[in-house]
Amino acid sequence: MVLLLFILLLGMGALAYLQTPLGDTINDILGIGGSGGDNEEIVVDTTKPVITFPLSPAVAATTARIDWTTDEPASSQVEYGTSTTYGSLQPATLTDDPTTGTSLGVVTHSIVLSGLQPNTPYHYRVKSKDKAGNEAVSEDRTFTTTETESEP
Repeated sequence: MVLLLFILLLGMGALAYLQTPLGDTINDILGIGGSGGDNEEIVVDTTKPVITFPLSPAVAATTARIDWTTDEPASSQVEYGTSTTYGSLQPATLTDDPTTGTSLGVVTHSIVLSGLQPNTPYHYRVKSKDKAGNEAVSEDRTFTTTETESEP
């Protein structure tokens, strides 16, 4: 009887789930999924890193140091410019990028921007990408460089 039902369900494309009198499912009988055995559940990371700014930027006349943290190891990059179209990236290529396999990533990030104009307002946002490639981009933030030089 169970075999006939199994064949009927198979023919109708409804093999997804069938309970036998012994309490086994078709997936258990065929060795698909379930607990134990060689079958492992695949978990896909789709969560972006969470970015926080524990410190304000350390600003001088021609440089600024941007510090932030992430809740998981991730890459470090700052997009900046004198407007919200930004226009510059520091570094040009991601640093500490865990997607490359050459770095584990970091949770404490610090990037120094140089070549800035004195007494000028700048917009910036930070970017961090985790090992799974999920990229977080912060909201727009601003700082203004000082008139005279001092180390950030």
